[in-house]
Amino acid sequence: MPKILHTYRYTGCPWEILKSVVPKGYTVKTLDEPTQERLIKEAADADYLLVSGRLKINKEVLDSAQNLKMIQRTGVGTDMLDKEEIKSRKIPVYVNAGVNARSVAEHTLTLILSCLKRVPAIDKQVRNGVWKKQETGTSCHELYGKTVALVGMGAIGRQVATYLHCFGAKTVYTDLFRLNEEQEDTLGATYVSSFEELLPLADILSFHCPLTDDNKEMLNASTIAKMKDEAIVVNTARGKLINESDLYEALTSGKLASAGLDVHYEEPMLKDDPLYALDNVILSPHIAGLSFETFQSMMKGAIDNIVAYDQGRLEEIEDKILKP
Repeated sequence: MPKILHTYRYTGCPWEILKSVVPKGYTVKTLDEPTQERLIKEAADADYLLVSGRLKINKEVLDSAQNLKMIQRTGVGTDMLDKEEIKSRKIPVYVNAGVNARSVAEHTLTLILSCLKRVPAIDKQVRNGVWKKQETGTSCHELYGKTVALVGMGAIGRQVATYLHCFGAKTVYTDLFRLNEEQEDTLGATYVSSFEELLPLADILSFHCPLTDDNKEMLNASTIAKMKDEAIVVNTARGKLINESDLYEALTSGKLASAGLDVHYEEPMLKDDPLYALDNVILSPHIAGLSFETFQSMMKGAIDNIVAYDQGRLEEIEDKILKP
């Protein structure tokens, strides 16, 4: 009976959802504790790895996984995979492209609106008995007419742009691959050839790109300096795209008005992270892509891919394989 090893730890509702989509004839195991050592041990008899979380799928894990046939991501990010080591062993990797685009886009829009409307800070004021209607209201801003700069225009970026168009915002974007003219017209999006050119245009800067060696800490003191004063930064992509020390300085100096961060440089966030203390930062625990509906679809899609591979129905999942 093929063993599917989930490479992190699920409990409660997430674990019940995962188990519910595994068909008869297969077993699924989640880690008893989310450690690299436990992953290496459990990988010894795994036929398939269902990869989530931040544990590394590296040489040690692959050395242990002598029966491994295929690797399946629950989502699309691959920064936890040692791609060169996996490639050298000719192990195919499949992803769940686009499965969480709507959920991430909705969370992105939530963070944008919450920053503009100062929702957490105002909620705190009201709970503390502060009722200053005009003073508070005039400290908020509308999304209509604002320029939102998207770094990345894949499935998530395009969904964000769709929502922004409905709000009457102006969308500019940069990406390695430009959309065609019809797509840009439909989304109301304008292409900019580089991140550097994007920065001074942004009232709101939102990240929707993968993390690579080339773009780590692409938002830092020097690039923040090129942005408008009192701009907003939103990140639902990867935490290491931003130098958080430089972000903190910009938020405390008033250079940036606020930030909405679903992803963080260290996950979980360190207990002494200075961002906790800032009222102009909205934090969430990397949940943008994890609505109930999306999680259910994500788990089913991932398991369906594994079963199709196991049964030799490769033509059904050829569009899901991670290209070299």
